[in-house]
Amino acid sequence: MQNDMIISTGDKELTIKYLYTVEDYFTFNIRVKSGEFSGVSNFCISKKMIYLIVERLTEMHKELKGSCEIVDNDSDAYITLSMDKYGYMSIYGQIGGSHEEHLLKFKYSTDQTVLERVIKLFEGLL
Repeated sequence: MQNDMIISTGDKELTIKYLYTVEDYFTFNIRVKSGEFSGVSNFCISKKMIYLIVERLTEMHKELKGSCEIVDNDSDAYITLSMDKYGYMSIYGQIGGSHEEHLLKFKYSTDQTVLERVIKLFEGLL
């Protein structure tokens, strides 16, 4: 699997790259750029959680509202995708755990086309 560019504009970027699977746990490299700041972190997510993420994101895409949190199994890092009743998306989270030397908190405003990319990425693993 190649890098999946989820968001790419001049001042914001979100890239998710699948790295490997051990038993039923998938590891991803997640790269975030927000203005002049950037960060990289690995996320470990269980297969069961990926099924739930795909289910929730698909429901959000259909209903054009709701939220879904993607949580790293090994730290308190997370990414939340949230959609209001008009289909406007917010993506926010923390790359790197609080216990690590560095972490980055970020927030983007975007549209629902981002949701399709994330669904496709996770469905491709299942």
